Amino acid sequence: MCEAGAEPVTFAPMPSFVPSALPLPKTLVLVPLLLGCGALVQVAAFWRGIQRARTFAAQGRRFERRRSEQGPRILILGDSTGVGVGASRPEESIAGLLAADFPDADVVNVSESGAKVADTLAQVRACAAQGLRFDLALLHVGGNDVVRATAPAKLADDCEHLLEELGRLADRSLWLGPPNLGIAPLFQPPFSWVVAARSRAATTIFVDCAARHGVTFVNFSSPEHEAEFVRARAEHFAADRFHPSSSSYRYGWSVARRAVDFSAFGAKAT
Repeated sequence: MCEAGAEPVTFAPMPSFVPSALPLPKTLVLVPLLLGCGALVQVAAFWRGIQRARTFAAQGRRFERRRSEQGPRILILGDSTGVGVGASRPEESIAGLLAADFPDADVVNVSESGAKVADTLAQVRACAAQGLRFDLALLHVGGNDVVRATAPAKLADDCEHLLEELGRLADRSLWLGPPNLGIAPLFQPPFSWVVAARSRAATTIFVDCAARHGVTFVNFSSPEHEAEFVRARAEHFAADRFHPSSSSYRYGWSVARRAVDFSAFGAKAT
């Protein structure tokens, strides 16, 4: 309040400060813009790669060879790696390589591209409904659960049911687990980091479940195998940059041969 007779006190107006009125440094505008454009390009490339891999998978032809005479009965089941997607010829898939090593084996292949663990359980039930029995089952599954982010609790439950019912269908089972999919050339950072983390979490579930059911599990995401896939990445991945190549299937079959005692098949191995 002013005293009587005193000159009124006046205040100079404060200068207007409007941030939008000040020129921003060009870098503050260009850097976020460039980062945003780069991210959009990367996302677009990622989805184009996914579509290319799906088209690639749709063209796969699974190897199967039926024998009427008495011989080892082998079941191939699971996803596109059981089909042999990425191999130059069906004979260069694991099913085809197995058949070449065991010419008397009856090789039944019910694998389907895109199958998750839950879908593979349906494959087992379809075989059981036909009254089929096998000496050995080669299980190729897990990768699609990683890519499509199956919830861990559901994945663990699906694995339990799958191995329980597979144990009634086959005398022995060999699970050829997926590699660390984060190393596939299709996935670039940050997608590769996310996929790698999912791969590690899923593999822990696979290993634990296989141990409980007495199933031999080949952990292709272990440091030994991952180092091989990284060392010769161009050689081990197919043209779609996601599925295994013929070279990768040869490597996988050589590991499978060491993981299971095939001596019960006797002289049938060549």
